[in-house]
Amino acid sequence: MTILIIDDDREICSTTGVLLEDEYEVLMAFSGAEGLYTLSKEVASLVILDYKLPDMDGIAVLKNIKENYKIPVIMITGIGDKETVLKSWRHNADYYIDKPFKIEELKEKITELLKPLSEPVPFKALNINPLGLSPYVRVALEYIRSNLSTLNSVNLTLKEISAIANVSPKYLSDIFKKECGQGVYQIMTNLKIERAKELLDKGRDIKEIAFELGFKHPNNFCKFFKKLTGKTPSELRNT
Repeated sequence: MTILIIDDDREICSTTGVLLEDEYEVLMAFSGAEGLYTLSKEVASLVILDYKLPDMDGIAVLKNIKENYKIPVIMITGIGDKETVLKSWRHNADYYIDKPFKIEELKEKITELLKPLSEPVPFKALNINPLGLSPYVRVALEYIRSNLSTLNSVNLTLKEISAIANVSPKYLSDIFKKECGQGVYQIMTNLKIERAKELLDKGRDIKEIAFELGFKHPNNFCKFFKKLTGKTPSELRNT
C-alpha cells in the first residue's frame, strides 16, 4: 500500500518516510498543489497532511481530497491548535496528531485506518491471478470488498469505485475486463455470492446475512441469491 506525505518540512517528510517505508511505499509532496497533483497521478491508500502549507490552507487540501478521492487522511496539527482540530473534524479528517508526534502512535493509527484494505481480496473465488493486477484494479477490488458489508454496497457505482482508484470509469471498466476477465458489476456480484456462502456455512441467520451484504429486505437477498446460484440460501444450506 502507498502512503502520501504532504508537508513542507522536508526533514519531517524524510524521517517519517524512512520509518514507514519498511511497511509501505511512501510518496512525498512539499506543497498542497504538489500533493494534489501527486494524487491525480498515483494511487495512494492514505494521506498524512500537514495543516500548514506554503501555498494552500491544509484544510482546503483536506476538503479536496475528501471530495475527490475518499481515502483516509491524518492531519498533522500544532500543539494546542484547537481551531484547526475542529476544522479537521468538520471536513472529515480521519485522525489528527500533534507535532512533534511519536512514530508509534502514527503507525498504530495508519494500521487501524488501513485494516479494511489490508485483508486479502479472495482472488481464488474470483478465479483471478493477483500477480497480473495493476494497482488501479487492486485498489478497486479492495474498495469493493471493504464495502460489501454496508447498505451502500447495493448502490456502489462504477463512478464511485473509479474515483477511489483515481482513474476514469471507462478506463477502469476496460482494464477490469482485460485483467480480470469480468466486468466490475459482475465481480461485485460474485463477491457477494461467495461471502453469502461463507456465512451460510458458518450457520449465520439468513436475515443477518442479507443485512450484512447490504440488503434491506431478506426476500430481496433470497431472490438475488437464487437467480445467481439456482438455489435459495436455505436450499443450499441443506445440501
